[in-house]
Amino acid sequence: MHPAHELLAMLILALHIVLPVGTWAMLEGYRDGPARIWLAGIACYCAGAMLAALNTMSYSDAKFIALAIFYLASILLMLEALMRDLHDTQRSPWVLALALPIGGLYFGVIAYMGLFATTGLMSVSAMFSVFGFMAIGLTAQLIRRHQSRSMLLITLALILMTSGHVLRLGMMAWGAPPADFQVAAFTWNSNYLVMTTVMTMILISFGYWGYVLDKMHLKNQRAKAQQMAAEMMAQESQALIKERDQLLMLNARVSAISSLSSFSAMLVHDISQPLQAMELGLYGLKAQAKQADPEQLQSSITELQLLSTKAGEMVSHLRQLMGRGQEQVSPIQPDQALQAILPILQGEAMQRGITLSYRAHLPDKPWVMSNAVMLQRIVFNTVGNALDALQAHTEVPRSIHIDLHGQVHGHIPGLVVQIQDNGPGFEASVLSQLNQPIQTSKPNGLGLSLLLMQSMVRMWGGHTRIGNRPPGEAKGALIQIWLRSANGEKSI
Repeated sequence: MHPAHELLAMLILALHIVLPVGTWAMLEGYRDGPARIWLAGIACYCAGAMLAALNTMSYSDAKFIALAIFYLASILLMLEALMRDLHDTQRSPWVLALALPIGGLYFGVIAYMGLFATTGLMSVSAMFSVFGFMAIGLTAQLIRRHQSRSMLLITLALILMTSGHVLRLGMMAWGAPPADFQVAAFTWNSNYLVMTTVMTMILISFGYWGYVLDKMHLKNQRAKAQQMAAEMMAQESQALIKERDQLLMLNARVSAISSLSSFSAMLVHDISQPLQAMELGLYGLKAQAKQADPEQLQSSITELQLLSTKAGEMVSHLRQLMGRGQEQVSPIQPDQALQAILPILQGEAMQRGITLSYRAHLPDKPWVMSNAVMLQRIVFNTVGNALDALQAHTEVPRSIHIDLHGQVHGHIPGLVVQIQDNGPGFEASVLSQLNQPIQTSKPNGLGLSLLLMQSMVRMWGGHTRIGNRPPGEAKGALIQIWLRSANGEKSI
């Protein structure tokens, strides 16, 4: 054996051991499913190449059959890896399971017939040529998808490998003697085939390593883009939730204003005539008093009393009608009613950087006489006013506390809903005129919340206390709503 032949065989053996092992090690942590299949195919290809190198030094039919099976396995595995990368689908494992025995039987028959140097080499080259054209088409699609420059090295390696085997098939077709296209013949075409085989191994190893890194980098970029999109959606959701909570609070205020407006309109409409009649009657009464006619004076006074009674009955009827419009007063659980609106209030407070706490100092779940919807609206309005008052109050950490606790008022058991903050509190001018129809400390306020709260709680048989926190405590507003127990014989 020529020393150059032996040196070349040893070089091919070393190259096909070091490069696959190095590629496997460099891809530590990056080996996904297609990468593992590709590396398994490379391992089979290297095993076949090493058997081919050994076969040039001492030929045997067993080595030829084994290298052909390894080459066939490598082709099927590498094509599978490329197709999985491209289509994210997998072929049935039965393709590999059936192809290998059939291929082994085919090359076994060729070896048994002694056709290794002709039909055997032609079949191997034809197999690699078909693989090369298919793989080049797949890598071209992967380059467009992943925009990987490293895949260009793999494409170049496949072109070199395919060209070597196509050249061998061409030499066979032109009738060249078998000795000319043997690997160990050292002819120009055999040298070209060996050179392309070595270059293919080098380019494929480094190219696939770079391709996997490019693919992972692209996947990370897509994951970051999806994360950013998810964060933007979360921010939009939070903004929508905030807007929803603000609309709910605004709806509660508008509903309260609408109720008062309807009540006022009906009241003005229905008592305007009795009041006008009373006014005319008073003028007549004044004239009769000058004439000093006792009978006529007594008759006018009686008529005015009837008009006053009628106006009072109308007002009472309208109050009852307003109560029915907001549902009848009935036993409710205030803790359950407030728990329903607490997340909205806490969300609004959190958006404004204000702490809102809720505590129910109750041994059980008491029932009180009230209206759940209107109680929720009252608390909505009161907490909303407190949030607005605290908006510009940044001297201390801002907070609002809602507390429920039992309290006996005049031997009648009941429950207190207490709302307090650490803001500027009520101005003295507002506290001195709480019973006036329109009182507000806001530039654009309507002054209806306190009036509605007091009138509504009185309708329920309760009472309110509106003021500021006691001296010695932190500055701020304090509102207490006392509601009578639904079971007057049981203390809360």
